Amino acid sequence: MTIDTPRLTLRPLTLEQLALHVANDQRLEQSLGLRKGHRAVVEPVLSVITHFTIPRLRDPKNDPLFHTMWIAIDRQTKQIVAEAKFKGEPDETGTVEIGYGTYPAYQRKGYMTEMVSGMVEWAGQQPEVWRVVADTDVENVASQKVLEKNQFQLFDRIEDMLWWERLFD
Repeated sequence: MTIDTPRLTLRPLTLEQLALHVANDQRLEQSLGLRKGHRAVVEPVLSVITHFTIPRLRDPKNDPLFHTMWIAIDRQTKQIVAEAKFKGEPDETGTVEIGYGTYPAYQRKGYMTEMVSGMVEWAGQQPEVWRVVADTDVENVASQKVLEKNQFQLFDRIEDMLWWERLFD
């Protein structure tokens, strides 16, 4: 399964692909027929994948699309430019949380706005999803702009974290 946006193909990684992803060499790109880029899995993402994502993908009760890492592939350059993930299936209120990041070499090119748009639109088409939330550091203006461009509304602040939501009918 993939999601296509104007410039990107968003692809959820399998357990095997996730192992290649965290290896931080070019085997993931080679396995997908992509060009070498500037992808690097660093902390805290490495710990999230190792301690949460991989164990949850191994549990057959979990929906892998809501637990795995998704990558964004620029179709023109054939490079991985960003990554994002849902932090689990929708809860009892129909809420899912999304986290995301663009590799430094690809920042300020609109990739994350486009990736979040594709993932949020997909989530909104799932019958059990009514709301997507995300948090940003109060000083992370770039991340806040990504959410604002994707029709998220600020709904809370807890210390230095801002909480955002996008509601679906």
